[in-house]
Amino acid sequence: MEEVNQSDIKLVTEALRSSVAKVEETRTFNLQDFINSIEPKFIEAGYRKPPRAGDKINVMIVHDAGVGDFVLQSGTIRELRRLYPGAHITLVVGMVAANMAEFCPYVDEIVLNEQQYNPLDFLSGLQWYAKFAPKFLTRRYHLCYAFVHNPITAAFMYMSGAQNRISHFFKEGEETFPCHCNLPLRYGMNFAQTLLPMYNYGNHIVDGCFSLLEGGLHAPIENRDLEIWTTGLDFSTAQDMIKSARRPLYAIVFGGNRMIKHYPPEKYAKVIEMIANQEPTATFVILGGGKADGESAQILKQNLDEKFFSERVINLTNKVSYRQTAAVLSLCDLYIGNDTGALHVAAAVKCPCLAVFPFPADSPPASFTDGLRLFRPYNVPGVVVHPEHALPECRRDKNEPYTPFGCRVLDKSHCIAQITPEKIFEGFNILKEKISKKIVDTTYLC
Repeated sequence: MEEVNQSDIKLVTEALRSSVAKVEETRTFNLQDFINSIEPKFIEAGYRKPPRAGDKINVMIVHDAGVGDFVLQSGTIRELRRLYPGAHITLVVGMVAANMAEFCPYVDEIVLNEQQYNPLDFLSGLQWYAKFAPKFLTRRYHLCYAFVHNPITAAFMYMSGAQNRISHFFKEGEETFPCHCNLPLRYGMNFAQTLLPMYNYGNHIVDGCFSLLEGGLHAPIENRDLEIWTTGLDFSTAQDMIKSARRPLYAIVFGGNRMIKHYPPEKYAKVIEMIANQEPTATFVILGGGKADGESAQILKQNLDEKFFSERVINLTNKVSYRQTAAVLSLCDLYIGNDTGALHVAAAVKCPCLAVFPFPADSPPASFTDGLRLFRPYNVPGVVVHPEHALPECRRDKNEPYTPFGCRVLDKSHCIAQITPEKIFEGFNILKEKISKKIVDTTYLC
């Protein structure tokens, strides 16, 4: 591989800084002007030269989202190593998912991105990547994959100097909900070279991740399983934390990156009581991290008998890492909880899942996305409980922009709070039957 000299790096770095400074000054961003000002420098510095025979291929994987999204793309990292056994593979991962990535056996190096992107500030992302991207210019990357797309990640792929940048594109109309940026989601399309249609694929978001390999490389996938990379210490720590638990052991999981996904903990208390009355030896382990989850655990405790809570509930909120959470879930008989990263962790360790989603049944998705389908428990016995109706202020009007959650109130438990504990208990019994019959699919209940 041809060495990258400092003059080449400086040439590109100065162009990046100059272009970002212009955006700062004008407070406007023209994608084509941005590319036109930098691309000649990439060419001059040799970053667009194809690899020569015998050169080692350099591959970059960019992840700039949450733990659940990282778990859902875990299989693609394994498959990339299979497809490029001799490549140097770099995984760029945000701090949120760093704990899950730490012991990934398929990459040569992990680079932490210390600044999680601000979904409403594209400029701050450009400013950060003008400082962060140059560290990748010391290696000429031939391939770069972003399995979770947003315009800021797409900008980083380009600014890193990677030759062939592979991601998804969005169709007109798919960008009306500003969940990633104050720019349309499709705005970053021209940053990539190989683009595949987002949401126009199989049955699950995992299929979308694999589609970048199947469609971008025309490479068949040998193994479609997800992976969690825990250590022996993670597992022994988990065992110690639940050693007093009687069986069956059920996980109750709070969380969700928006309050719209949070089911009220006082209603989870009712679900626990119904399960405990049916199964006198059942024990419950409470999982979740963050201030909101700690508060939910306290509300749950206040709504359960004190003696019952002390004897049959193990509260691990804010006491375990993500990897330790995975280890605990691998020892549980069933997951009961919100649409959060732990749901996908549970599915990855083959724990059957009873998930509570905020998507109302009478708020049909746009043609290109269906969150109930795309983010259901992957490849395990599953039941998804969701509201039957959107509340009046959330009912879809043809003149209102589409929201992928159906419910429009993002900052509190809203449409999801209509779900009764009895309905979740019904889902629990359906899931128990699916487990006994070894049925691996998802039942939807509202």
